[in-house]
Amino acid sequence: MSPHHAFLAWTLALSILSANAQTIDTTSSPLVVDQDTGISLREGFDAELLYEVPTTQGSWVSMAFDPKGRLIVSDQDDKGAFRVTLPNRDAAIKVESLPGFPYEPIDWGKRKVGGALGLLYAFDSLYLSNMRGFYRIRDTDGDDRFDEFTLLKKLNPGYEHSAHSILPTADGKGLYLVSGNFTRVPEGATSLQPRVWQEDSLLPSMPDPMGHAVGLGAPGGWICRISPDGKDWKMVASGFRNAVDLALNREGELFTYDSDMEFDVGCPWYRPTRINHVTSGAEFGWRAGSGVWLDYFADSNGSLLDMGPGSPTAMSFGYTSNFPAEFQDKLFVCDWTFGTIYTVDMKESGSSYTGTKSEFLHGSPLNIAAMRFGPDGAMYFLTGGRTTASRLYRIRHTGERGTLAPKASSGEASAQRDLRHSLEDLHSSGLGADAVEKAWPHLADADRNIRYAARIAIECQDPALWREKVFAETNPRAIIYAGIALCRHGDKSQSGRLLDKLGEVPFDRIETEDQLALLRAYSLCFTRMGRPTTEGTAAIIAKLDAHFPTKYDKVNAELCRVLSYLDSPTLVRKTLDLMKATRAETVDYDKEMLARHEYGGAILKMMANTPNTRNIHYAYCLRRVRSGWTIEDRKYYFGWLNGVLENDGGKSFSGYIRAIRKDAISMLETKDVEALTGLLADYPAFDLSKLPRPKGPAGAWTVESAMKHFEADLRGRDFDNGKRMFSAGMCIACHRIGGEGGHTGPDLGSLGNRFSIRDILVAITEPSASISEQYMASNVKLKDGRTLSGRLILHTAREVGVASNPFDLNQLTKAPADQVEKIEFSQTSIMPPGMISAMNRDELMDLMAYLLSGGNPNHEAFKAN
Repeated sequence: MSPHHAFLAWTLALSILSANAQTIDTTSSPLVVDQDTGISLREGFDAELLYEVPTTQGSWVSMAFDPKGRLIVSDQDDKGAFRVTLPNRDAAIKVESLPGFPYEPIDWGKRKVGGALGLLYAFDSLYLSNMRGFYRIRDTDGDDRFDEFTLLKKLNPGYEHSAHSILPTADGKGLYLVSGNFTRVPEGATSLQPRVWQEDSLLPSMPDPMGHAVGLGAPGGWICRISPDGKDWKMVASGFRNAVDLALNREGELFTYDSDMEFDVGCPWYRPTRINHVTSGAEFGWRAGSGVWLDYFADSNGSLLDMGPGSPTAMSFGYTSNFPAEFQDKLFVCDWTFGTIYTVDMKESGSSYTGTKSEFLHGSPLNIAAMRFGPDGAMYFLTGGRTTASRLYRIRHTGERGTLAPKASSGEASAQRDLRHSLEDLHSSGLGADAVEKAWPHLADADRNIRYAARIAIECQDPALWREKVFAETNPRAIIYAGIALCRHGDKSQSGRLLDKLGEVPFDRIETEDQLALLRAYSLCFTRMGRPTTEGTAAIIAKLDAHFPTKYDKVNAELCRVLSYLDSPTLVRKTLDLMKATRAETVDYDKEMLARHEYGGAILKMMANTPNTRNIHYAYCLRRVRSGWTIEDRKYYFGWLNGVLENDGGKSFSGYIRAIRKDAISMLETKDVEALTGLLADYPAFDLSKLPRPKGPAGAWTVESAMKHFEADLRGRDFDNGKRMFSAGMCIACHRIGGEGGHTGPDLGSLGNRFSIRDILVAITEPSASISEQYMASNVKLKDGRTLSGRLILHTAREVGVASNPFDLNQLTKAPADQVEKIEFSQTSIMPPGMISAMNRDELMDLMAYLLSGGNPNHEAFKAN
């Protein structure tokens, strides 16, 4: 048996492997139900509902404590800011409106959105961030009223991916501000990382088929350090999708909790929500569409802990609480979708950390938007956002008051952090040759974050000072990381020399981590410096092809990526053999947590029918390879792609598979197209003609007329009829419940956990009242006066494409990119109004019960009165 076939046999014998594994603490004490609030939380803690926010005060999403221990909070939309004096033995809670706060709203459907997304009291001022800007607010005359409102920096609106939370820096001399990827880096901001960011995708990336973030480029979401007067802005890190909050541990290290792109579930580029250790000049690799950097890319910083699906919001370390000592150094993080607060137990690992998560509390509904520990040591959090019902809760420990225990830290870890910090002190231009000499030896360090800090220190200096050092280097690891630096700052004239230097690295004698880094260095060289010569291409193929495949999945993935770019003649046969032998990975998310919620049930269903993400990556790489195909290879390839469409994934999953097919079809010769008849047909959109119809008579429902039938608890409804109405109202064409339905609109499995009946009726009868930024349509105004309206699906340097049919995003109206005058978000939802107007009273009530149940026939709405 040849070594290649022996490897395939070994692969086929493997059991199903686990992907996206999380480190979960299974030893924590069980949760108990708090009888007053219904919240399940750790033993020894008590939950209190302090305040139910009336609709006249909006839906609160941000909070900060002032020096007197009062809360400053803000509605997300147009109800303004409020000061909350917390209850005590002598007085009830007091809520007062705060006039004069900056309010420059944006239209968001029928909503006027302009409230504070971040608040912080520091430097005798209240700092505020919203979609339009960053403000300093002061009480100048000491009368306990804010009277000075100063715009420190104008920001471009990023909707729910705008600037968010504000945090004091560890040295007490400045502020941090974190922003999502829709808000550009502020004008005039300097950067701790060299401003050479690009997409850096070796193979052409595919835009999100649902149109999300189309046209957005690097650097993605960012964190800036800001001086108290707001004049000095410095970008500390970038490459986030939509991190909402920040937290500092007792060592002064910075962390954030970044969001996933849930549309990508099932795709090889999907990244779960994750805890990131934010070091100086860090890059975390968010890019649009399939261009997302994978966690192991050597020019990025990886995640500290993958948390799984969810919607990250607030976070804070427990050392400011009076919780027991075991909680003092844990990181508390909040999830909006699953109504959960987790703790993350940090363990030192070199100059960084690893983490283990445990559940601290959960509730339903409990869409947590903001959280902080108060001056009294208790935890306070808000629920709200997107006009949902808002509440203020307090969590207190019922036992003896905890005291801050001394921080235990290993001397080795402390020394590693000190070394990293000393290199980070060099993250400034103009430090010259001394900085290069100090940093250079650490390019070969065993610690990933130290290597990263050293490379950024070198890149901050003039390349003329260190370019020749790359070619004089002899340490294999240092060659690789110095080569990455040169790729990011060199030019095409350096390409041949650099490829020769990378060729000196013995692929089979370096560690797996270095093999991945070497392949990334090749990718960056091709991406930034151009395709190698014919002779150079042949030499690199000869060097790398001998090692493909290996027994390491990640190395196989990157070898396939690089060899695809080079059009290796043996790649197709080897990769297809690998695809036939590779098993689908299980997705190891927290099943207990997912099982508590209807939305989680849909994810569990996907996990039971999970696609083979490794093979999707291989198919993605092969889609533009020209060499080495036989007609039988083509038949297997397209047959496999057609089959994978039967798997479950996120909303963009099937669109990405179709995009891979489309690219691969474009590479076929006419004779191959004829031979593959039957495998290349496109898949039809949802067939609306087969959906049932309501019996009626029609109700022509408004929110108010419908609400009259929901004044009492919803009981005794008909599950089967509710499911039928989900189809009759054409909801199923765009939305999913329990894994069934279309992908154009949001998954409705967790609707009842987050929204009231009134909220749901508003969304159905007035779909433009509140539109998630993930589903907003666009108006593309052309220079000839025409306007294309719909979901922006395609936006390249050559053309734009808009889908105006919400039931079929494959129908695109296109226009040349050079004819576009401007592109704006539309304030009109693509969801048609009146989808329930033909239903009678019982049909409407059964539909509402079905929506609230998330497709669960055992839900209380279907139980007898």
